Amino acid sequence: MAFDLEEQEKIEQLKAWWARFGSLVTALLTVVLLAIIAYFAWGMYKNYRSEQALGYYDTINMAVKNARPDANDKARIQEALSVLQKDYVGTAYPARASLVASKYFVEKKDLAAAQQAVQWIISDSKETELVPVAQLQLAAILMDQNKFDEALAQVANPTGDFKALFLDRQADILLAKGQKQEAIQAWKSALNEKNLDPTFVRLMEMKLNVLGGE
Repeated sequence: MAFDLEEQEKIEQLKAWWARFGSLVTALLTVVLLAIIAYFAWGMYKNYRSEQALGYYDTINMAVKNARPDANDKARIQEALSVLQKDYVGTAYPARASLVASKYFVEKKDLAAAQQAVQWIISDSKETELVPVAQLQLAAILMDQNKFDEALAQVANPTGDFKALFLDRQADILLAKGQKQEAIQAWKSALNEKNLDPTFVRLMEMKLNVLGGE
């Protein structure tokens, strides 16, 4: 196919432009394509890791639900929890698994293991929204060991939606410590919070009635 003079000039200009900028355009396209590939590959990798982490979480959850006196559930739970806390910190499962495992250890009277599980959430987990839950759990574990001052330190700064719960746990600890009036005051302060669950309110009112602090 023959080109006229004007078309040939345009072709020559295009060739000259490509000779000058072609490598740059290719490089830019390569970078864009690599970025797209990396984005989808990272998403697939995250999904793969989440699925793996979910498997360990399910192992813990099922071991807790189906625990039998003659089964070696504790070792299985501790092993799965160790893997989650070490290798899957960026997923949503280590902190939740730590809470489940901690409650199991409390039921089994292994307070040291229970404390270690929730302490990890406070110190190392990236799931910051679960830290207040872990502090409440840790305060209860420390109280069961008569470590009252350490327990109070975990719930010393109640804020936001957890304020009433922290005050309630403070009161429990203060009462166990023998400071009845301080406990009564903490429960009264908790009752002053807004939007409390009615069942929770009744529980605190019952505690106050028993102590004669209504």
